[in-house]
Amino acid sequence: MELAWRIVLDLGHEYGTTHAPLDPDRPFGVTAWVYRTWRGECIDFEVYGMVDAYLRDATWCARLRAELEHLVAQYNWGNPDDPADRRFGGGAVFLCTEAQERVRGGRSGEVRVYRRWLGRLLGQRFRPFLPVACD
Repeated sequence: MELAWRIVLDLGHEYGTTHAPLDPDRPFGVTAWVYRTWRGECIDFEVYGMVDAYLRDATWCARLRAELEHLVAQYNWGNPDDPADRRFGGGAVFLCTEAQERVRGGRSGEVRVYRRWLGRLLGQRFRPFLPVACD
């Protein structure tokens, strides 16, 4: 949880002021989703602040997602002798459409924790933002 907060704050600081390369007319936001699998703790991220026209450009999306995933990866560590031994799994970055952003209704800047039973029910990996899924 604490690490997820640190990443959310740092991403907000990195992109929230300049918005580059995001749309300066839309508020930037990021939310972290923390959950546990049988392999350990995982953190995924949702990012807000893009217009749908940008999101239709696959090259732009891939470049932004890679940049954000690179920043997130800097907080992780891995054991060179055991690839499964790492600080956290996941680290996926989901770029939200304008409609998804409206549905989330101001959840930006939050760290949410999935309920353990839901993690078991849905399996090892699942896409963030299930409104009933949080403790």
